[in-house]
Amino acid sequence: MRSILASIGIALLGFVGVAASSSAGMASDWPKDKPITLVHAFAAGSDYLARLVAAALEKGVGQTVIVENKPGAGGAIGTGYVARQKPDGYTLVTAYPGPAANFTNTMPGLPYKPVQDFEHIIQFSVGDMVLVARKDFPAQTLSELIAYAKANPSQVSAGNNGIGSYGHMIETAIMDMAGIDIKLVSYKGSPPIVTDMLSGSVDLSVDYLGDAYIKHIEAGNLKPLAVISAKRAKILPNIPTLKEQGLDLVAVPWGGIMAPKGTPPAIVKRINEVLTAYLKSDDAIAKFAVAGQIAAPTTPEEFHRIVVDEEALWRNIIAKYNIRSE
Repeated sequence: MRSILASIGIALLGFVGVAASSSAGMASDWPKDKPITLVHAFAAGSDYLARLVAAALEKGVGQTVIVENKPGAGGAIGTGYVARQKPDGYTLVTAYPGPAANFTNTMPGLPYKPVQDFEHIIQFSVGDMVLVARKDFPAQTLSELIAYAKANPSQVSAGNNGIGSYGHMIETAIMDMAGIDIKLVSYKGSPPIVTDMLSGSVDLSVDYLGDAYIKHIEAGNLKPLAVISAKRAKILPNIPTLKEQGLDLVAVPWGGIMAPKGTPPAIVKRINEVLTAYLKSDDAIAKFAVAGQIAAPTTPEEFHRIVVDEEALWRNIIAKYNIRSE
């Protein structure tokens, strides 16, 4: 009996050894003679940062990195596609709050598990969200906005990039926390929101602080009331955060890179090291700033925690208002 158990133990040890050496071999050979694909789960034109990161990875590992756009369902189609790929380091995906975290709660029947089905390699960017008003809106601060909205229920309108978008959820959270009722209006992008704000057709917006808004804020055509980040935005040093104005809400949109669950740790580590070095460079900092973003590398463990915290931050608001992604 002992000899039989001993034989089984030796066999199991042998199997574990073979599996470990196979995984180690896969990692040590990576990348071999096969290009790496970085899936960007959105349409062309939104992949500026993805292409910067892909070029840096290509240079760092000495292998071609192809950016492949797989748009649809707010990023769920491309992200779900990568979840089903072989975890060998040759298929990666850009990660954003919706498809990488919040769709867990806003998209019933999602064919993948955002938090569980991926290795979180690195966060590569963070940006600022801003609460902006048309220039002649009768409020100069958050407190004045809240007072006006309470005095004029359902009369104030706020644009956003669609149900389930970051702007939509922040607007919903502000209404919930401040006890006000604002009419939320969905758009297909930031430019038409800005157009309607300039014409006076819509009062407010919560959106990414990017080119669409910055030039009009600087020209005095739009007025920022609050920044949604933990700290004031460098480009708007005189505009206080929501927290400074008494509303305990911090929401920072981020971008990152994920791989299918089971991708060897050595490959995850290599990608992280290459991209961390790039993201700390003056070149990356300058090029990310062009898009209103901050290069912000993390360890894999830190990025995993960011994704987990993201889902937890919005879970109750999503459930309370039954938010469903478009």
